Amino acid sequence: METKFKYLDIAAGEAILQWINKEQDLIQKLKSSETMTLDDLKKWLGYWMLARGNPVNQRDDLLKSINEFLRPAILSVSDDVLPKEIYSMAKQLKRLGGTKSIQTSLVSKFAFCMRPELIVPIDQRARKGLALMYGKRIDTHNYESYFESFLLFKKETSAEMQRSNLLNDLKPYWKKHMSEDLFLSRTADKFLMLEGGFNVKSMEKNVKEHFGKDWIGKFQQ
Repeated sequence: METKFKYLDIAAGEAILQWINKEQDLIQKLKSSETMTLDDLKKWLGYWMLARGNPVNQRDDLLKSINEFLRPAILSVSDDVLPKEIYSMAKQLKRLGGTKSIQTSLVSKFAFCMRPELIVPIDQRARKGLALMYGKRIDTHNYESYFESFLLFKKETSAEMQRSNLLNDLKPYWKKHMSEDLFLSRTADKFLMLEGGFNVKSMEKNVKEHFGKDWIGKFQQ
């Protein structure tokens, strides 16, 4: 268990850092306005590394589909139904001409921004991380299966954070900005990124530059 969660303090630090520096502002801006602007879309695609798959000449159509279909659809669906509808929404976004291909990852990320306490983003690294954890390959578009597996992994990481007292030790860092459940979700997500191949040294460097060089290992003695 200790080996499995070796990088949990790095993932937790990155979760807090990304929420404070980027995600929180992006989400607040999107949720405070009834419509997304082209400038908002550009920044949003850039943060989530979706710009290449959604080139400039297609963004007017994407923006229209997000404002007229995707946003209201995400906000209108109940908590128990939304995870099951992510792939269907991605297919509909393509039918409307918003995207040239089915982009389940994009829809999951936008749904996360609209409802961050419920939805978690899906991407290649996170799927690979879950596959390595549970020996079960998850298809690119099978968000429902990913969501179920993620909740199981989140439960395990949450238990470890309780056992090691990491959750309580880091409370002064996340409490002002995030709910406990959101913090646990974002930490599990960042940990899966590491498991799926994200550069550990890069994430560690990022965390140390913000929180100090003694962050790593400080809370897991």
